[in-house]
Amino acid sequence: MKYGSQRKALQNIGSVLGTATRVEGTLRLDESVRIDGWVEGNLEQTDGKDRWILIGPRAEVHGDIRAQNVSVAGKVIGNIVASESIELLDGCEVRGNITHKSINVEPGASVHGQLIANDPISEAATAQAIANARSGL
Repeated sequence: MKYGSQRKALQNIGSVLGTATRVEGTLRLDESVRIDGWVEGNLEQTDGKDRWILIGPRAEVHGDIRAQNVSVAGKVIGNIVASESIELLDGCEVRGNITHKSINVEPGASVHGQLIANDPISEAATAQAIANARSGL
């Protein structure tokens, strides 16, 4: 499995949710995590030294993700806000808006939503855009 520029982060994974794991509810994370199972709820990660949320190729997340760095190889139905970087890998599917500081999109990645550059001046506008997307405006 390919994970682009964050391969080093794989060595610092604090938790792994395996393929047979199903989680419902909000997960609050203070470390890097790899998700290979199914999550119905939001993922909220505090910023820290090179923290990642890795969504494996067979994983599904139905909820919003707020993290420092995010790598998606599977499916996310929800908005993603990355304070640093996001990687969308070949074969992934994201249905929601993506707010990022930097982004790498591989050929074959599928995005159904807006890509929003994380600019301190436009943070209020970003929050409004996400609220509008949720309400269907």
